[in-house]
Amino acid sequence: MEKPHEFRADVIEVTVSGSFKTEHVFNAADGVLGVLNLNAMISEGTFRGADGSELTIKNINFWKPNFQMIDGDRVLGKAHSPKVFKRAFEIEFDGQSLRLESGGSKLRSWSLLDAAGSLVCEFRPRGAFKRGALIQICAAASLGLLAFAYTMVSRRWQEENTAAA
Repeated sequence: MEKPHEFRADVIEVTVSGSFKTEHVFNAADGVLGVLNLNAMISEGTFRGADGSELTIKNINFWKPNFQMIDGDRVLGKAHSPKVFKRAFEIEFDGQSLRLESGGSKLRSWSLLDAAGSLVCEFRPRGAFKRGALIQICAAASLGLLAFAYTMVSRRWQEENTAAA
């Protein structure tokens, strides 16, 4: 049985537009699933699902990335910044413990793993000159979780691009 806000898709393509405030559109084969709007520093954003749901993402620590996803008055998810010498985010989402780590099948990809270490999904850049991501879905997951994890990945890619420039 599917949870509310869960969907079925093999691949989601995230397209990006904008500079200081960016719009990330989550597309599946049968249409738009939702839109994530983020500010330039990726310290705050809003995800609006095609089903009318609205979730808020906030960085609650100025010095390091510690994010929360809020649904109304309820904290739905938390992402804790990687520990020293590690790149993995520890994520708690709707009662689940997950890990978001770099690496995977391709360079610059990120993998979202459940508590047992099974792959939930993989985030890969769309291409050399295209902004956004391809999200390969491997297990049932809520769209809110995918948007939350994608925010962490997007922030890391932005940091890597800034460091390379």
